[in-house]
Amino acid sequence: MKNLLYITTFFSIILIFNGCTKDKQENKFYGNVDVRTVSLGFRVSGKIEKIFFDEGNVVKKGQVLAVLDDSLYKQNLNNISAQIKAQESNVIKLKNGYRKEDINKAKATLAQRKVAMKKAKIDLERNTKLLQKKSISQQKYDDIKLVYDNAKALYDYAKSSYNLLKNGYRKEDIDTASAKLQSLKAQKQIKQINLNDTILKAPTNGTILTRIHEEGSIVNASTPVIQLAKSDEYWIRSYMSEKYLGKIKPGMKATVYTDSSNKKYHATVSFISAVAEFTPKSVQTEDLRTDLVYRFRLILNDYDDKIRQGMPVTIKFDNINE
Repeated sequence: MKNLLYITTFFSIILIFNGCTKDKQENKFYGNVDVRTVSLGFRVSGKIEKIFFDEGNVVKKGQVLAVLDDSLYKQNLNNISAQIKAQESNVIKLKNGYRKEDINKAKATLAQRKVAMKKAKIDLERNTKLLQKKSISQQKYDDIKLVYDNAKALYDYAKSSYNLLKNGYRKEDIDTASAKLQSLKAQKQIKQINLNDTILKAPTNGTILTRIHEEGSIVNASTPVIQLAKSDEYWIRSYMSEKYLGKIKPGMKATVYTDSSNKKYHATVSFISAVAEFTPKSVQTEDLRTDLVYRFRLILNDYDDKIRQGMPVTIKFDNINE
């Protein structure tokens, strides 16, 4: 009887031990480190003049990664700047009107034309009376009238020129010139942006993964030149079976281990997919009793330079309730 009691106790301990082991095993998941990558390129086309970093180099946000040959863009900017300067002078001239010297000269010419017209008019009136008395020929009268007509035409032209200079340029002309000036300034801003975009800067802290193109290459606008791995956020991608959907929730804490060291990292569940998918080939799980799994993601709260893209990790939860 006593032996039977010992045997029963022994098997009970084994069952409890196996149950605890099973619980611990079921609280363990496997995944891989994901790093957000950015494909960087110039917004403008040109020849790559210099790339300042090699693959694996760590860069800081704002650091210059590469530059294009900017000689053409500088020339375009200088040309538009010269056009703006000329147009600014033109607008000032239109707003200020004509020079006083030009106005005075036109006024003097008008006075001269007026005197000449009056004299020609007096001659015409006198010879008109003579023609009526038949004291002069028709031909002579016609010649005198032609002199008057020419004098009056010159007077009218001088008067029009004087009024034009005195009144200044038309408002429509000033508005048109001002609009052209604003258009040139807008074009200059675009050309300045194009020049600035011959410099490629790191948008965030990270590590150079790939130099897609090399110095001397001709690249089009938006062509990827450098691939950068962001170092300010590391994710872990893993998968769970359906039975864990109600147990693992966003916000839960987990401990993460890598195969290369025994150091513990801490992570937080940030996302659980609402759609099931077939088990990916890369998933390494100890229990594959179902073909359908749910992808979930954790954000590493603490990380160091030992974390790498694609690195396999082990994830453990201590608070999964059965």
